[in-house]
Amino acid sequence: MSSIDSIEVQFGLAHDCIRACVFADHIARTKPQAEAWLSICDMCYSDAVMAWNSLFGANSQSSHWKKMAEILPIPSGSNLKPFGLSIILDYIRVTEDQWKQYHQDLVSFRNNRLAHFRTEISSVDVPNITWALHSACLYREWLIQLLKAQQHQGKNIKVTETTQEEMLATFRRQISEVCK
Repeated sequence: MSSIDSIEVQFGLAHDCIRACVFADHIARTKPQAEAWLSICDMCYSDAVMAWNSLFGANSQSSHWKKMAEILPIPSGSNLKPFGLSIILDYIRVTEDQWKQYHQDLVSFRNNRLAHFRTEISSVDVPNITWALHSACLYREWLIQLLKAQQHQGKNIKVTETTQEEMLATFRRQISEVCK
């Protein structure tokens, strides 16, 4: 897989996570009456957790964010900091222990409830996806800055012009059009 293909996978997973978080949040807050919405909300939540785990879960996954340094390094002379735990903690405003617990909770939920479908895990044990949304948004923005740094070094790379706010507004508009 080329570095561009790998970047597209990273963006795809970040977008999947962000969209699924926005959709699940809207459905949960709106509480639509049609019976199908509960299942759709569950699917969105599951998609958010799976996409987040692909990016932030196990270090061994080929799609984990830590693999990006191998795929497309930060160009020398760039002022872009390597993506890492300290950036996540600062952005979300949590302690390292809080993040580690959250990470463990989402990985465990994915492993036990979604991948191996252990039904004894109740809805009370479902982790909140707010930090998943924020970390995926942060990662997407960092990827955009990495691509811009690569462009500045002369690489012929297309970088999205869609801002985070525009993307979030699009996802919110999409779900609100169908879930009232």
